[in-house]
Amino acid sequence: MIAMMGSIGAYTKNLKLQTQFQMKQARGELGSHKSLDGYLSARLSEDGEDEHKPNDKLRDIHNKLLQGGKLTPEERKYLQANDPEAYQKLKAAEQEQKAFEQKLKQCRTKEEAQRLKMTYINSSLVTLKGVEHNSSIPKDKKLEIFMQEKQRCDRIEESSREFVSRGDYDRLPTEAEEHKAIKDSVEAEEAQKPKAPEKKKPGDTPEPAGRPEEKKPAVHVETEEEKKVKRARANSRRGSDAEFHQAVAAYTASAAGEAGTSIIDTKG
Repeated sequence: MIAMMGSIGAYTKNLKLQTQFQMKQARGELGSHKSLDGYLSARLSEDGEDEHKPNDKLRDIHNKLLQGGKLTPEERKYLQANDPEAYQKLKAAEQEQKAFEQKLKQCRTKEEAQRLKMTYINSSLVTLKGVEHNSSIPKDKKLEIFMQEKQRCDRIEESSREFVSRGDYDRLPTEAEEHKAIKDSVEAEEAQKPKAPEKKKPGDTPEPAGRPEEKKPAVHVETEEEKKVKRARANSRRGSDAEFHQAVAAYTASAAGEAGTSIIDTKG
């Protein structure tokens, strides 16, 4: 997955530079860089220098967001006052991330958690592919969408790493362990059921008088797989459905408010 995230970053960066090259080429602003390869090489070598150019406060905030940084309360207020559209997008992105984290908590197996993450990542890849070859989308809008999807994938990766570092992922059973736990539980229930008395046949020796000895059912000892599955199901139920639906509703409402200005729906 780390390799995939790295490839997404390189993919979006190259697309951004290629689009810039085409725009400069159309305006006759290429200077000495006449080929795409030459332009890419020059720009990539200048990346380190660009980071040290003076920027105003709003530019610093935008760069901080591009690098996946967390804004301070003061920076959030400044962004809200000076770039309301970017602020609303930030809030919508944070709400989507919370919704993803809630879904992670409700996963019952390791495979389910992996599939959830891949669903989000793949939706961004599909959006990037669709935007890249869509000639009706302006180039500056393409750049904006590329960066939005890159940041979205970074947030999903961040939440996934935290899920693993807390030990929540390791505590989940695999699907094989879940199936074994279900099988063991069913077999234990069957063993607990009282057996019907055998029918007497003619010539059988009668039982001695007195109360027949009662056979106590065997006590079932939970296997490790059963314990894991129980914990996973309890955690899944413990996740607040109301909180999750509230986060999704807030994200949907925020995204719907931008529908008039956004060309591509980038929700996962």
